[in-house]
Amino acid sequence: MLPSERRVVITGLGVLCPIGIGPDAYWSALEKGRCGLNRVKAFPVGDVPTDIGGEVPPFDLKNFGVPRKVFKYLARDIRLAVAAAHMALKDAGLVETGQVDPTRIGLDLGAGLISTELDELAEAINVSFDQADEFDFGVYGREGVEKIEPTWLLKYLPNMLACHISILNDCQGPSNTITEAEAASNVALGEAARIIARNRADVMISGGADSKIHPLSMIRMSLLGQMSHWRGDPDRACRPFDRARDGWVPGEGAGILVLEDRDHALARKAKIQGEFLGFGSGCDAHPSGGLDPDGIGVEIALRAALRDARIEPKDVGHLNAHGAATIAADAAEAKAIARVFGSRGVPVVALKGYMGNLVSGGGGVE
Repeated sequence: MLPSERRVVITGLGVLCPIGIGPDAYWSALEKGRCGLNRVKAFPVGDVPTDIGGEVPPFDLKNFGVPRKVFKYLARDIRLAVAAAHMALKDAGLVETGQVDPTRIGLDLGAGLISTELDELAEAINVSFDQADEFDFGVYGREGVEKIEPTWLLKYLPNMLACHISILNDCQGPSNTITEAEAASNVALGEAARIIARNRADVMISGGADSKIHPLSMIRMSLLGQMSHWRGDPDRACRPFDRARDGWVPGEGAGILVLEDRDHALARKAKIQGEFLGFGSGCDAHPSGGLDPDGIGVEIALRAALRDARIEPKDVGHLNAHGAATIAADAAEAKAIARVFGSRGVPVVALKGYMGNLVSGGGGVE
């Protein structure tokens, strides 16, 4: 942040992920080294490379301030986000109205491609085949579409995470949704902090949510060719930076932070849990269409964050790596970290080994 900008602090935390619900359960699991990966229980997995994933333990939306009448409009990703946001606001002491001007509280959330429940489209698809048993888009347009529930799309738009949180909590300030896969939550947090720093809001709800525990999501992961083929002990399925790593393991979760102007937080005697010092982003688009093998984008982002925070590599005590556990991405990231932090190095952890790849929710949770 620039010296002239307002200081941004963290006053609330909310998390639902495969190793726990709530910050205390989450931290306890990390301290004990407890892995949240297991055989997928939500549905029969079928013929994809692995049947292992990171599923969030059961939770009841009624306990997170959500009226039952809106349950039917909430896809899995939205449910995770709404619950985590309620938890974070409660942690920040902001569930009760009146402490923040509604026009000065906003949202910036990371979200991804939300997979539809298969039975919601099954009838429309089934009636759209011609006599040769080929899918006919003309028939689909004439007869299939009217079989789909009119409000169907409202469950699956990525911006619905922010929409429902804002409605439930009367947030009338800036609102944005970032869809940049695994970078989404972190980019959203950086943007939210800058909105506060530039005095466009006093409080921002930020982070993200995603669920890849879904048949369509797992098929897509398989088609990308980056999914783990591990069928052994679930605890060893996701092995970031390990010599035997072999790819992604799907997961789900939501991590929401309440960011706040420091003076605003002090005025209401809020519990300050940390300060947001800086943010950086970069791009490593490569002519091959894949990740730059030297991790140029990672290096750009790391150096930009250090500059923004006005600190040196030697000042960093801990680095949470992306660590997707794919062969190419981990190698590229390791090269970038080595170039930025030099021979001294820095302690590195990669939490996907505990819960799989939460994609758009990963940055917020980690």
